[in-house]
Amino acid sequence: MISSLGSSLRPLGLGLLSFILISCTDASEPEPTEAGASISFVHPEDGATLEGNSVVLRLEASGIEIVPEGTMEGGTGHHHFVVDADLPPAGAPIPTVEGTYIHLGQAQTEYELTGLASGEHVVIAVVGDGIHIPVDPWVVDTVRFVVP
Repeated sequence: MISSLGSSLRPLGLGLLSFILISCTDASEPEPTEAGASISFVHPEDGATLEGNSVVLRLEASGIEIVPEGTMEGGTGHHHFVVDADLPPAGAPIPTVEGTYIHLGQAQTEYELTGLASGEHVVIAVVGDGIHIPVDPWVVDTVRFVVP
């Protein structure tokens, strides 16, 4: 009885294995980003002292097209800001944490960061793919500023 049960489950197991292998080779996975792709902070200037407790973060991109989240095409992505925190590990999605990990999912290139505490702040801009995983190779820039 056990022998016949095992042989009747074998086709199911092979079918499941085939499904998993096909699923892991997702044709929608984007090609790597060009090695020359970059983003840079246009505002604020690195090392600036702000006049208040808010700042408009403004970026420009080169060699990569900034598109809405959900777009899974090579050479594209959308901006994220990491405020006073670390980047996620390679291959992991950028988390959503209000005030710390900020997603610009509509292809925006600027964001007003408000309610900053007095002191030094570090903001890292990173381009993520359509599902918020940093593009490969990473496209990042960092700005430091002081809130009086």
